[in-house]
Amino acid sequence: MFTEIVRYLKSVYGTPSAEVIALRELEEAQRRLLEAQSGKEYAESIVKYREAQIKRLTAYLRDAHEAAPVYLGEIGK
Repeated sequence: MFTEIVRYLKSVYGTPSAEVIALRELEEAQRRLLEAQSGKEYAESIVKYREAQIKRLTAYLRDAHEAAPVYLGEIGK
């Protein structure tokens, strides 16, 4: 029983092996990759949204500009 307690305490407080450290770093790198991929997806969706917004507003202003002379001409009559 005492041997098991000592073994447990060594596993908790002892210096981790190189394999354990490498595994921890790998897991952290995988988590950070997932975070970066989520950020990338978000940024790409914002770019698409802004492109569509610019297209929509440009078309609106073009149509409004084409229609404006008709309205201005009618005001002077």
